Amino acid sequence: MKRANKGLTIWIFTNLWVVSFSCRTVEAKTTYAVIVGIADYKISDYRNGDLRYADHDARRFGEFLRSAAGGSVPTRNIVLLTNREATKVSIVKAMRLFQKATAQDRVIFYFSGHGLKGGFLPYDVRDSDLTTVLTHREVKAGFKSSAAITKLCIADACLSGSMTTRETWNAPVSREATSSNVVLMLSSRSTQSSVESRTWRGGVFTYFLLSGLGGKADANRNRTVTIKELYNYLAPRIRRDTPNHQSPLFYGKFSDDLAMSSLR
Repeated sequence: MKRANKGLTIWIFTNLWVVSFSCRTVEAKTTYAVIVGIADYKISDYRNGDLRYADHDARRFGEFLRSAAGGSVPTRNIVLLTNREATKVSIVKAMRLFQKATAQDRVIFYFSGHGLKGGFLPYDVRDSDLTTVLTHREVKAGFKSSAAITKLCIADACLSGSMTTRETWNAPVSREATSSNVVLMLSSRSTQSSVESRTWRGGVFTYFLLSGLGGKADANRNRTVTIKELYNYLAPRIRRDTPNHQSPLFYGKFSDDLAMSSLR
């Protein structure tokens, strides 16, 4: 299987497990999503850094959300930004969509592309200019402005596990927020690359994520895929197919029974 890295370095795998906390399960009324996929970067080409499938992965994730299993999310509630559309300004602006959400709703930020410690690389990132990086703090701010009961950040990017560090994500939690589901679904640890596969024609993480959400993760066959079932399905498969160079991380404050897709 030939692979392209969503970053600059391959790192060695160490064991990892789900980090979760008890939280009540709430079914979201409405979903708002910002989906970003960047394969073709302004400063690079296929010889020195461009990816092959990140934009395709973003479109497939959007298709999942519009499907019945993904909640039949209306197109008007989804902002899809790929390649040259996905500038830093455009991404930050798009996340204002989350301000429409009420306490009964769900917001999702999905990113597929290059990552580094502390942030994601937008289309117009400039070499050696950290101000052009979409920082994890800026993503956090987009979520913080939303009243949604469930907040999902899904990232298929190298070093995405660095998003869990205390200084970039954790903050004092208000009493009102303690009933929320806040979930980071990250493709790799803070010291690992994430990879694309020509076999799967996409990021290995996104391939198994969508496969699991589509029903293959439904271990008890009750037609609902929970977040615990999803992790238990994709984690060993990603470690096998990478092989042992990439281990996903689910981190945050959520119930193991949080429903991720419904197959009914």
